[in-house]
Amino acid sequence: MKSKHILMIVNTYFQLIVAISLKLNNLKDDNVDIIISDRSRDSDLIYNNIKKQNIFENCYKANINFVSKHKKNYIHKILRLVNRNSILKHINMQKYEYDYLYFYNKDILSITVMNECLKNNQNLKICRFEEGFGSYLSETFLGTERLNQIINKLKINDLTEFYYCYNPDLMLLDEQFEYKKIFPLNRDDANLKNIINSVFGYDGSNEEYKEKYIFFEESFFCEKKKINDLELVLKIADIVGRENLLVKLHPRSKVDRFKEYGISTNKTIGIPWEVIQLNNDFSDKVFLTISSGSVLASKLYFNDNIKTYLLFNCTEQMSDMVTDKYHRYLEKVEEKFGLNGFIIPEDADRFEKLLKKDLWKQQ
Repeated sequence: MKSKHILMIVNTYFQLIVAISLKLNNLKDDNVDIIISDRSRDSDLIYNNIKKQNIFENCYKANINFVSKHKKNYIHKILRLVNRNSILKHINMQKYEYDYLYFYNKDILSITVMNECLKNNQNLKICRFEEGFGSYLSETFLGTERLNQIINKLKINDLTEFYYCYNPDLMLLDEQFEYKKIFPLNRDDANLKNIINSVFGYDGSNEEYKEKYIFFEESFFCEKKKINDLELVLKIADIVGRENLLVKLHPRSKVDRFKEYGISTNKTIGIPWEVIQLNNDFSDKVFLTISSGSVLASKLYFNDNIKTYLLFNCTEQMSDMVTDKYHRYLEKVEEKFGLNGFIIPEDADRFEKLLKKDLWKQQ
């Protein structure tokens, strides 16, 4: 079979992990180039690291984060979509001649590159790929896609041939695609592990996660959403002891709210949680979160059984993530993997009793 010429676009670290996984397994016989945008922290470092691995034919950098300053300005988006060069000049590549274009976000970057590729190949096929459990529930950047439909008379879904994901049977998108399975992340795959560790600069140390209880912060604070997550963390610390609790800060957190209360936080910023789990055994830990998808990684990508508290019923205001689809998704996860170790207390009082009981059993 003739190898395909593929271009991938990644905006986030997990998207890069997916791209690496796809290239090493599903697309190992194809010629694959990649564009890495500057939407994630230390993108220049990651870009240089991935080039050194030589798993992609060509690596390109897209310095387009300036567009996010206008993300709610539709007039600005229209101008960008009409004048593609205003985006293309910030990508260090010249030719856009491909058989397939892979991406997750339906954003200005992906849509601009898609239209440029279509100019060179009207038979271009689109493939989408997942970005964590949230991508199983809803689409993103739909406003930008609708503008593209009006301006360029193109609908991305009509061009989409496949949607790659780790767990096709868990998908709850309203849109219908042909889903294809990505090879699972495998701790025993030395080549995959070495490449991912090198790209993200992970040295294999687990000293940072020595505490028994790990709470996963979400983006509520940096997005100014009023959810009493700090009060919840302080209650947990009072029960289990501050010396036994570590808060894994959200990647976008710029403020450590927990330090003044004597609660430890992770010091290594910029290494995806999936990379840390790929390298370590957390079976003796207890995970806690309100609704973070990070705790689901233990099931979705590694099928681990780690005691995990989902605490979305324990806050004064419900997390926006907790919708009917979220509950349906958990039901599908339970049907497939079982939810051994997952605990969803009905309220804060019940959680406090369960946590104290759990602590008592360990003593």
